[in-house]
Amino acid sequence: MLVLSLPHAPKSEVFYVQASSLTLITQSLQTPLALLPQGEDEVVGVLPWQQVSWHLIEVPQGGEKLLLSEQGTFLNNAAHKNKAHQLLEGLLEEQLLDDLTQLHWISGKLIGPALSKDPLLNKARDSTSETSHSQLWVACCSKAWLKEVLGAFEEHAITLHRLVPEFEPSLSAVDVYAMDGPLGLEFVLTHSAGVMGFPKQALSSLTTSLNKPFKVHFEPSVSDQMNALFQGSTELQTRAQRLLLASQSTWDFARGDWGQGSTKRLLKVLSKAWGQFLNQREWRIARLGLVLLLSINVLALNAWSWKEQRSLQVQKEQLSQILKTTFTDVQVVVDPLVQMRRSLQALEQKTATPSRGEFVQLLSSWAKLSNTNPNLELQQVQTLRFQANELTVVWKAQAPGTSKDALQMPVELKDQGYEVLSEGNQTRLRWSMKP
Repeated sequence: MLVLSLPHAPKSEVFYVQASSLTLITQSLQTPLALLPQGEDEVVGVLPWQQVSWHLIEVPQGGEKLLLSEQGTFLNNAAHKNKAHQLLEGLLEEQLLDDLTQLHWISGKLIGPALSKDPLLNKARDSTSETSHSQLWVACCSKAWLKEVLGAFEEHAITLHRLVPEFEPSLSAVDVYAMDGPLGLEFVLTHSAGVMGFPKQALSSLTTSLNKPFKVHFEPSVSDQMNALFQGSTELQTRAQRLLLASQSTWDFARGDWGQGSTKRLLKVLSKAWGQFLNQREWRIARLGLVLLLSINVLALNAWSWKEQRSLQVQKEQLSQILKTTFTDVQVVVDPLVQMRRSLQALEQKTATPSRGEFVQLLSSWAKLSNTNPNLELQQVQTLRFQANELTVVWKAQAPGTSKDALQMPVELKDQGYEVLSEGNQTRLRWSMKP
């Protein structure tokens, strides 16, 4: 696992921790982005505590059922999820000085009144409401800063699978962290009322103001200063250990549009590549080639379409000419095939000529078919079925021509529009008029 401390400035060096487990750190170092280790299965980004603000939201009566389920996630119902999101946005706007559209925020688990017995949390609740309602922690960070930092990592092909805060509120314990910051010794307090930084001059007064014992976790570089300022319960904790513990947080800023999964990563890479292809001068020849290729394909398709349409038009004209030549009384041709069929039927009725689809004509054609195919033995015929333009012969066993070679259709019958098909124990002789 690789844990990265996100820098305050996008191009700054990054402090990273490589670990094989929560207790075994293999390497920790501060290095430029280009020299960060590659190929880790999981990469976790830790947001500095200065970049995250914490807000305790008072949930009004009736709002609890819209917010969080027992697992601490939004309800699966999309309508409930949208309503809960709108409710939290409205409640969060009352506590923020910045525009909500400029912040990326996530919410935690719903805190019921029965779960909040800590005096600090009760004090925070009493200062915001006279009644005892459920509450919800919401963490916010700047969208602009997060976008710049993640963009710098993307330029070096580094995908952050999770984004967690360096510190988070605690419902039970009170902890103080002493660190070596840019301006010297820094202190951060985490407890049930939030996360806050304070100067070293306030450490002595903190001992008397807190109503419960606390422990100070200090880095080795500030051990001498801590021994002079504080004589209570202390614990040595390196920066690498602190970041490794923070990586196990359940808070994850990599949600929604800020998701860092493989799908999101692929979409961002494709979008960036497409933008470079459209705008950069180096791709000008490729863009020109693509336009020419598409133009040639469009022209070729249009030419092929025109050729096919012309071929269909020629066939239609030929059919129209055959119709007018065969039936001289037809003056206007709309649909040659339909008009030819109607004219032929009318001629058959006028001259009392039987149709080739009648029962007698089908039997006569069956006799010619039997002469060509000796395997059509009449002794094996079980029944005959007739319907318009089709004669079906039902055999006692499997129909001839299904398992062996297909039945041979005489050329004379084929030219007249007959076709034969064997399937199962049936053989069908069908006639369809052809011009």
